Amino acid sequence: MAKGKRIYDLFVSLKGEFEAEGLTRDEVAGEALFAARRGLDYLVKIGGCEAKSDLVFLQQVGISSVVAPMIESPFAMSKYMAMVDPKLFDHIGVTIETATAVSDIDRIIDAGVHLTDVTIGRSDLTASFGGSGVDSAETIRMVKTVAAAAKERGLHVTMGGSVSAGTRDLLRKDAELRSLLDHIETRKAIMTVDRFIADGTLEAAIEAELDLLVHRGAVIDKRGGEASSRADKIRERL
Repeated sequence: MAKGKRIYDLFVSLKGEFEAEGLTRDEVAGEALFAARRGLDYLVKIGGCEAKSDLVFLQQVGISSVVAPMIESPFAMSKYMAMVDPKLFDHIGVTIETATAVSDIDRIIDAGVHLTDVTIGRSDLTASFGGSGVDSAETIRMVKTVAAAAKERGLHVTMGGSVSAGTRDLLRKDAELRSLLDHIETRKAIMTVDRFIADGTLEAAIEAELDLLVHRGAVIDKRGGEASSRADKIRERL
């Protein structure tokens, strides 16, 4: 496995989420700096199609890659497009993660007039129809449907959701799926498909996630220690 800073050469971006991951704004800013120091972009999943304050914050700290979760209709997409300014964001993505969205994928993507990227979130997608697993035939059929629709419109396509060694094996065997995808994302890292299927990259992505958890924990511990010290000083005044 690649070690230390070299693991970050395997990725095109790191990522964080206001949504499912529940990062604070300080944590997002800290992770963006962590990524920049390693020569990487930082993609942020905002809270929803009308999370205006999230976008304002990203603009303020200079983050230019954004993705919105759980878009299930052309109307929701139009709300997102009305909110995001393509002059301020280089990467404008959407996450397709329900069977409902897949069933209307052409109209949803067509409403995405500023879109550059489509991400397929297999965990929620599979849960939305009670599927047997993210690498199951039914889920992958839906992934291909969404990916093909996005590719036809010249968009980049990323697949994520419970990415594992099984996903790597699937991609190594399924040439059609590989041809429809540009990137694979884990919880914290994004990489090209070719890089992902190589030995060691998945393990490097896990190592990067651990690095970020340690980084976040160190900041929390420092703040906690400072707060505790301040509290002790205040108590001394009583």
